[in-house]
Amino acid sequence: MLRIIANIAILALVAGGTWWLTGLEKTAGGDSMRDHPFNRALRCVAVVFLSAIFIWLLEAPRLGYGDIPILILIPLGIALVLRSALAEIPTLGILGLVDPALGDHRELDTGKTRRYQDTIAHLIHNGRRDEAIRLCEELKRTGEVDAAILENTLEFLGVKQQRGQAVNPLLAAGYLRKQGDFVAAEQLLQALLQKNPADEGAGIMLMRLYAEDLHQPERAQAVLQALENQRGVSASHLEFARRSIDEWSRAKPAATVPPPIPAHARPIEDLLAEGSLGTAVELLEEQARAKPGDFALQLRLAEVYAVHCKNFQRAQKIIRKLELTPNLDPQQVAQARAKLDEWRMLRGGRGAA
Repeated sequence: MLRIIANIAILALVAGGTWWLTGLEKTAGGDSMRDHPFNRALRCVAVVFLSAIFIWLLEAPRLGYGDIPILILIPLGIALVLRSALAEIPTLGILGLVDPALGDHRELDTGKTRRYQDTIAHLIHNGRRDEAIRLCEELKRTGEVDAAILENTLEFLGVKQQRGQAVNPLLAAGYLRKQGDFVAAEQLLQALLQKNPADEGAGIMLMRLYAEDLHQPERAQAVLQALENQRGVSASHLEFARRSIDEWSRAKPAATVPPPIPAHARPIEDLLAEGSLGTAVELLEEQARAKPGDFALQLRLAEVYAVHCKNFQRAQKIIRKLELTPNLDPQQVAQARAKLDEWRMLRGGRGAA
């Protein structure tokens, strides 16, 4: 009886190990076999059946010479059934040492960056400065949000950043306004005017935000009056602001406003040029999922992550997975590795600067 229980336990362990091993495999398209449970279950049954025969032969009261070839063939049959899974083990071990990020099997969430930015803006708006700083520092370590955006935000929150170039708060405010985050842009511009009430650039941008974006021309006029009371403010800039407030406040004629171009219909280069990194990455991710075997598309996605998003770790992960794609031409592998080295040098050059 104990022998039967022990044999059942051994077969259960074999079944569990087989199920785990088959989960390491990749399909011809590079996807995980975890999404193919029926195929995995069939191989588990085959391995358990062969293992049961092997145990039965070993425990037979009289093991003849004719049974020895069968005992040799059974392990070979099991190895044949699991050949793809067994081949993945050394590969994953080596790549795990080279790039530990390859062990991360979570789905990429391209909308996460925007949600993090919204969360930071919400914390700032509600006066939770310390929490906003902690979140920015954590996101800098994980690389999930563009480092330049986080550094500008931290500078605004009073945390000095060690960088080769000084932060331009007006550029940060312009970026926030362009992204439609008018509350955060307003707070940043007001903070600049509190430090320097004669800051013409911050004053004019705040006037335009009030008049054009928030449709509050009276607040724009109040900023103009405050700027007029400051010494050293250029008269030409004040005159420009007076003439422009009315123009910014006017509603745009509906006939002259072209319909927005859907994101999927816009070229990737245009999205990158205007700083819409999240939209560009999301579009490339959709195209890459639709065409997993498209080498140029996968390489382009990695390049956007490395060069534009400053997320070298994600780019490296894409290239490493690309190298595992079946039927990949050796020249393409060499090209992908050369690109990875080139992006690594660019990253090192920025760090050195």
